[in-house]
Amino acid sequence: MLFRSIASTRSSIARATLPTQQYCRRSISVSAAANAKKQFVVIARDYQDEEAHNRRMEVRPKHMVDARALKKSGTLQLGGALLSDHSESGKMIGSIMIFSAESEAEVAEIIEKDQYVTGKVWEHFQILPFRQAAIDP
Repeated sequence: MLFRSIASTRSSIARATLPTQQYCRRSISVSAAANAKKQFVVIARDYQDEEAHNRRMEVRPKHMVDARALKKSGTLQLGGALLSDHSESGKMIGSIMIFSAESEAEVAEIIEKDQYVTGKVWEHFQILPFRQAAIDP
């Protein structure tokens, strides 16, 4: 399973990640120093029950305050909602974020404390190593 399931309590979060060999190969940067911050993309999917959207809207103000603080610190590089489609009736079905952190564990700790986890908005999430391409104009 590539996604982490979010259970009813923090202590029972299932840890499912990519296979160790594949994960290690993807996360190593030959040009970066060993202690340099790494980038991670997080894909979080919402619960799909009828009340999921209401829970999202209820905790969203606090989630956004925390996201702004993470952005200001440089830990969160960008984030936004996954949509069912781009129509007027498109619904938020999850989130995507890019983090700069020392480790996957650091990102997981941030996500596990997020209002969307504690408020039962995100049902599961995936953390993947990421490296932004240097695309010059």
